[in-house]
Amino acid sequence: MKKFFLFAMILFFSYQMLAQTVDYSFRFNGIGDNREFFSNYNKPQTILGTRASFSLGGKIDSVHQVRVGIDYFYEYGSRLGELPPNLILYYQFLNHRWHFRMGTFARKDVMDLPLAIVADDWDYFNPNLEGLFVGYRNNSVNMNAYVDWISRQSNTRREQFMAGINGDAHFKKITVSFNGYMFHNAKTAVWNENTYIEDYMGGLILVGYDFSGILPLDIAYVKTGILSSLARNRGEGMDFRLANSSYTQLQLEKNGIGLRGTFNMGGKHSFYFGDSFYSNTTSYHRIDLYVTPLNFKNVKGRLGWSFHIANGDLDNQQQFSLLYTFGNDLCRKQ
Repeated sequence: MKKFFLFAMILFFSYQMLAQTVDYSFRFNGIGDNREFFSNYNKPQTILGTRASFSLGGKIDSVHQVRVGIDYFYEYGSRLGELPPNLILYYQFLNHRWHFRMGTFARKDVMDLPLAIVADDWDYFNPNLEGLFVGYRNNSVNMNAYVDWISRQSNTRREQFMAGINGDAHFKKITVSFNGYMFHNAKTAVWNENTYIEDYMGGLILVGYDFSGILPLDIAYVKTGILSSLARNRGEGMDFRLANSSYTQLQLEKNGIGLRGTFNMGGKHSFYFGDSFYSNTTSYHRIDLYVTPLNFKNVKGRLGWSFHIANGDLDNQQQFSLLYTFGNDLCRKQ
């Protein structure tokens, strides 16, 4: 930890001499997630904690930037340092069309992945994308590609990485969106006859319509399509297990009060980091009711109550999130 802070200070003073602008950013995120799951399709648990991140950034010009910082999640009931901190360290190129990052940074800063692919409880403890991200956008198209190096191979750890593409295109009120990913779970450096390479792939294709200009709501849309997954354990053969399901989303919101629904029916999926409801059920519906009592520029607080109907069994979940962000320039060359 001391070496990290020494490195950060050296980098900070170097940027003061070289960069046009040096700035700081602080983010506080309070998390409450109580899962009353009794159907045995998902893990019942209560997650309460605080996430704080601080970073320094240096801009040489209007499009090039390097940031360094630290992110830490303290889960209530644990001991300080029980969960390791996450490093923030990346280079960024950003203009009105292209967005490129290389390093380690918050995944949600650049994209939102469906819960079927990355579950929110996994994301609480693994918030960073470590690798490459590139995005392109114009008035009607938004496309992203990424490579996330999750685990470096060692004598005890498997080599693991995830890669994917996602995006959406808008044609007036019609939206077409796509999320595709692959996850490779290789062996450890030490050979083990009972450990085999695993491969996971999947995709979600949706076509939707935006009703927000028709209905008196801030957000109003319906999307429907197909969720597919492929998985194999090479110790059992080279053939993939294929699962397909119908998938529909809708959201209605006015003044921070809303309803969001997800309806999935079909085969049991295999997504390595995905929500277990999708891998353990053939019929899964989720209804989220939420209110946003705090909705300001730098502060956002949301309360939610979710209902999960899994193969006819009803579970429920209460969530709370408080996000506070601020930052400013530390020095600027004229």
